[in-house]
Amino acid sequence: MGYRIAFASTGDFIDQHFGSARCFQVYDMADGGNNVYVETRTAQAKCQGHCEGGFDSLLRVLLDCDAVFVSRIGQSAAEFMISRGKRVFEASGKIEDILAELTKGKLLDKEPEQTNERDV
Repeated sequence: MGYRIAFASTGDFIDQHFGSARCFQVYDMADGGNNVYVETRTAQAKCQGHCEGGFDSLLRVLLDCDAVFVSRIGQSAAEFMISRGKRVFEASGKIEDILAELTKGKLLDKEPEQTNERDV
């Protein structure tokens, strides 16, 4: 089974907090470890600090994504995304390294937790 994954990033590294993210790098992960860059999606950053609510615009940008990797995400934002069927992870590092780890570890094949998934 393949997955579509978004990384809150302006380039090659996860470097953005979910609520203030302006760019998401979107990749398709296919069986066999074939990872394909799809596109960069832009978003209207909702938060400039602590934020509660108003995540509908980000959900629309990420609607076809199965999982989202961000540098940080607040509890209310994580709960919002999880309640709408999205997996959310806090992570740091290069996107290509995280994709390689995902391919090896089958992390996305596990059942999602009902709380914030952190520290990949």
